[in-house]
Amino acid sequence: MVLSQYEDLREWSAILEKDVLVLNTTMTCPLSCDFCCYACHPGRQEKMPIDQALSLIDQAAAIEHFSSVGFTGGEPMVHREDFLAMIERCALHGLPFTVASSGYWGESAEEAQQLAARMAACGLRRMNISCDPSHAEFVTPDAVTRAAHACAERGIPVYIVGTFDMPGGTLRDFVPGLVDVPNVHLIDKIVAKTGRATKWDVDYAALTGPKVKTCYRRVHHDIVVFWDGKTYPCCSTFNRATPGLVMGNAFAEPLALIRARIEASLLLRVIKREGFPEFYDIIERIDPALHADMPKFEDYPGACSTCHAVLRKPHIADRVQAVFETYRTQEIIKTMDRVEGVLGKERAAAFFGNMLEHCS
Repeated sequence: MVLSQYEDLREWSAILEKDVLVLNTTMTCPLSCDFCCYACHPGRQEKMPIDQALSLIDQAAAIEHFSSVGFTGGEPMVHREDFLAMIERCALHGLPFTVASSGYWGESAEEAQQLAARMAACGLRRMNISCDPSHAEFVTPDAVTRAAHACAERGIPVYIVGTFDMPGGTLRDFVPGLVDVPNVHLIDKIVAKTGRATKWDVDYAALTGPKVKTCYRRVHHDIVVFWDGKTYPCCSTFNRATPGLVMGNAFAEPLALIRARIEASLLLRVIKREGFPEFYDIIERIDPALHADMPKFEDYPGACSTCHAVLRKPHIADRVQAVFETYRTQEIIKTMDRVEGVLGKERAAAFFGNMLEHCS
């Protein structure tokens, strides 16, 4: 395989990221959207302790694999004092950051300008703002427009993300004032069946284009830490509802250890780089009974929804993990046999002995 086949499937940004530490700092949000994957709303009180957030930023800055921090929620800016402390800590380390926001802070033109200036000074790399008919029930398109302009005029790429319940819905019609604005990009998405939208009648069959068979990040990781420390290897809209994706708790163990666990996972490596067709082939070869019991890739619109369907039930997730432990052992034995075939038994034994000595 050539390296280009392992490139991350970035939908939006042209910025080349390595690993990103994503802090989901709160479930509080000025919105209460039907399709919110975490059922956020103004009454939710969960919030990441600021000392834990700052510690995680410090840890990420000390790990060469991380290229930036992402802030999301909920609405990360709703606890403004904490948010400013976090971005100032990023600035202290020279660590760029991105923000996913509702744009509610654009209701006031003065506040939008002040906050955009503060974020730009601290190293804002990209601003993602949600805007569509569902979001507009809570935050006006005018507020989003002011927030977008305040960032874009400072040279910050702004991605306005619209989520629609039918293919063909477009932000070009919903916020025409942001069409062709320098540094502003309009992204149309079809809703995922999450939150109260699980019962929506969404016609995924009408989607055009090839079905995505791998994770959206094929080499590097978006390592997501929630307000309670639970840590996931991706930004899937389903991660909080997928127990099989929990990789540890960043409040209880070092971030570097969790990252190493994610990087070492053969299961994640297959899903990210080879895709779900290879994932299912491996399971069918090693455990045909499990393969027969599992949800099938063709029944879901893409990789994220398939991953959730497979790993959300602990008894299935545990069996999948066991299959990949067996697969790892089989591949190690195959590799050792190949080395022995090239070097011979005695030299191969010495080679593996040296490896064990250096790795212990």
